[in-house]
Amino acid sequence: MITVSVALGAVIFIVVIEPQLKEHKACSMRMNQLRLKLTKMKGDLLVKDRIDSVYAQIEPLIASSGTDQQEISLFTRELSDLYSKQKVRTRTIKILPIISEEFYRRLSVKIEMSGHIREVLNFIDSVETHPNPIRIEQFDIKSQEIVDNVEASFVVTKVVTKLGKAGSLNDKEEDS
Repeated sequence: MITVSVALGAVIFIVVIEPQLKEHKACSMRMNQLRLKLTKMKGDLLVKDRIDSVYAQIEPLIASSGTDQQEISLFTRELSDLYSKQKVRTRTIKILPIISEEFYRRLSVKIEMSGHIREVLNFIDSVETHPNPIRIEQFDIKSQEIVDNVEASFVVTKVVTKLGKAGSLNDKEEDS
């Protein structure tokens, strides 16, 4: 009788319980894989939301005002306002070729000036703290024979969106 009970228990274990345990293990592994995938998707969405948020803040600053000529005119006016507030002499102002990327244009202007080092530093500070995102790409400074006077050369750049490209990142996805 005990032998029959043990044999019957072994048969029930092999036929019923063991397959159920294997299926439960497989389901648990699949569930863990799906949880990992869901966690990754949530992380991707958080990153996308952060990117969209940053882009929404930056977009008005780099929004296009029109054609290349209009943009460069606006940019040179902004720079003129900055250096005209300083007691520096501008020697040359050269508009460099516009570099066109996939979604934006990079405007560049080379400015050569001379003046007291404090005034040149004030110009640098005014560029770096300007509300529109302009920046100094290249900088060269040389001393003059007059004490504390320098000659400085800058390449200042500004990034603007391409015409027809202004809009959110979602516009790009909708086009796809």
